[in-house]
Amino acid sequence: MEEAYLTIGPVSFRLLADLPIRFHETCDNFSHVDKSLLQPDVVNCTIKLTDKPTTLEGKLIRQTASRAIFEHDGLEQRVNLFNGMPVGIYKELDEHHVEVEIPNGGQQEIIISTGFLELLALERHLLRLNALVLHSSFIEYEGKSILFSAPSGTGKSTQAGLWQKYENVEIINGDRSIIHLEGDRFYSEGLPFCGSSQIHLNRKMPLGAIVFIEQWPDNIAEPMKPANAASKLYGEMSVNNWNTQAVLKSFDLIEKITNAVPMVHLKCNMEQDAVETLKHYLHEKGGY
Repeated sequence: MEEAYLTIGPVSFRLLADLPIRFHETCDNFSHVDKSLLQPDVVNCTIKLTDKPTTLEGKLIRQTASRAIFEHDGLEQRVNLFNGMPVGIYKELDEHHVEVEIPNGGQQEIIISTGFLELLALERHLLRLNALVLHSSFIEYEGKSILFSAPSGTGKSTQAGLWQKYENVEIINGDRSIIHLEGDRFYSEGLPFCGSSQIHLNRKMPLGAIVFIEQWPDNIAEPMKPANAASKLYGEMSVNNWNTQAVLKSFDLIEKITNAVPMVHLKCNMEQDAVETLKHYLHEKGGY
């Protein structure tokens, strides 16, 4: 049986399959062959090809056009759908053992892409380890991260690009970041999902600030009240809102983030002064 490893934030996946396993370029930065690089928390994932999908047990708890989710004895089972037909099944045997079924199309290898990762319930495993996924552009500045968050189309990638242009920072991910509570400190970590940016580096660093942006003629940086910041965070987090325990734990982590990390409201345009305004704020009031 073929064996490969994938580590995303605090969780590692040990992938087992009867066919050779190849990583798509979106996941290549997160793959490795060295067992010493595995995180303490490892999820063993057996990948099976099937001519006929398994009939899942349990209670249907979520149904969309692209996915059905079932709960059975506290464990989840998921079916990913395309035009109403199953294209992958995820089944938890316990917290650290899962099975994934994909249709047998005569393939000669298993390709691990972000499409495959959508089967692995990544956000569920991350939450178990005190980590959440935030819709955000992620840059490194002076050894810490700045995460720009906002609804799609607001300009978070533009702000990250301005910092890259005028401060020569590195963009770690153009669309997503992991926020992980480790001990008593929050860290930002990269992941393969990156929207259309194609920027998906595998980096980890202390979380310096979360900046919610709003398009504005002038540039103004101001602190956010914790309740407002928590509401904004929840709206941009990947939360399994069909699972009461997941929602409660997510809220608990979000509250801790707002109390531990500078939360900034940046009214901004698309000029260099937006960078200067935020940089001045972070050095004066944001702990940099």
